[in-house]
Amino acid sequence: MSSQLRQQALSLYQSGLAGITPGALVRDALSLDGHTLVLNFLDRKERVALPPRGRVLLVSVGKAAVSMAVEARRIFADGIAGAIADGIVVTKHGFARENGAAGDSLPWPVMESGHPVPDEAGVEAARAVTALLQDTGPDDTVLVMVSGGASALLPAPVEGITLADKQALAGAMLREEMDIHQINAVRKAVSRLKGGGLAALAAPSRVVGLYLSDVPGDRLASIGSGPTIPEAVDFPAVVALLREKGLWEDAPESVREVLEAGRTPLREPPAVLINGLIGANRHLLRAIADAAGKRGMRTAVRTEPLTGAIQPAMAELLARWREHLRREHTGQAKGNAPVCLVSGGEITLQVTGGGMGGRCQELAARMMPLLEDGEVFLAAGSDGNDGPTDAAGGVVDRESWSRVLAGNLPYQSLLDDNDSYRLLERSGNLIKVPPTGNNVMDVYLFLAGETESGK
Repeated sequence: MSSQLRQQALSLYQSGLAGITPGALVRDALSLDGHTLVLNFLDRKERVALPPRGRVLLVSVGKAAVSMAVEARRIFADGIAGAIADGIVVTKHGFARENGAAGDSLPWPVMESGHPVPDEAGVEAARAVTALLQDTGPDDTVLVMVSGGASALLPAPVEGITLADKQALAGAMLREEMDIHQINAVRKAVSRLKGGGLAALAAPSRVVGLYLSDVPGDRLASIGSGPTIPEAVDFPAVVALLREKGLWEDAPESVREVLEAGRTPLREPPAVLINGLIGANRHLLRAIADAAGKRGMRTAVRTEPLTGAIQPAMAELLARWREHLRREHTGQAKGNAPVCLVSGGEITLQVTGGGMGGRCQELAARMMPLLEDGEVFLAAGSDGNDGPTDAAGGVVDRESWSRVLAGNLPYQSLLDDNDSYRLLERSGNLIKVPPTGNNVMDVYLFLAGETESGK
């Protein structure tokens, strides 16, 4: 029964992702009414006139960049306002290839670059975006589509900071227990395109930003470091943050000089600037819950994101599950419908070892010995990638722990080395799926009870 539940958990994860593709979210958010762009954001609606003499340009950046761009192109091709005149798409290494036919259908450059640590390909992509936007006019409209990963994928260091400096800073921050809001606050301070820099570059055109959230709280300024969200840099606060995390003294000298000088790049926004959210983690959670409900499961969703360091986050997650089971009065009685609890978020993992893994894999590995008979836990990234690995996460149960013990696997030493990938691989609990073309944070899923054959 437990292996069947593991398969059920994996099937629910995949069903949820299939139900909220980036293309579908763009289709819900974007339409044309003649020469007017109609925007259906999650919190409001907007209408933007498209001057007949102007061009529409597209910049799509992030792990969902390809599928978002494909849908935007289709929408404009079907309208009377005219096709998108030019564009550029930037996504993570391997993601364009995984989107194969979709990416090949685009008439614009589709560039791949490094994530989570920026690379030279990302610098080239930033140069290409800059070249595309440098001569826009007041009648032009720039449609900017931002999804998770955009911060690292489009590095444009301020003057005096090299790519190597940014790589060193990024690597140091990733090894600490810094949440995405803290990391992006630092990134904005040393970048020309983040914090509204891309919107400033596109002036005097009108700029429309569509954001697919991969951050807890869905704050636009933190999604991809807000390339179209003007935000002043608080340099003293950034310096204080790096000092608090013990990163200041070892930061590259150029970074310390820029932050201490407080040189803010010119980021005057265009006269017309409209930004909004089109998708978030809660959409994925509800899609999974809907799929579970159709399979006869008693399902609950916790939409408040799980954040913070892995150990307290794991304790909170397990407490949620135990409380949900208590309310359901289920036990494991034969014939009871399976019980399902769906939640999501983005925890932080301090990397102190030299092993391979990611936050979802380590969470699954640490949850393994805490599960009771007949319980299954899944932790997986919505993008299909967890950390610098080819795995999305892990799905575990009590049998997983039994295999660890029976195989004499060095459980604690592997965890101490942050080698959750090898631990889950050797116990048969890795989740491997192709990149999903999406990125709306992580999924945490508990199941318990009987399953129905064939479901």
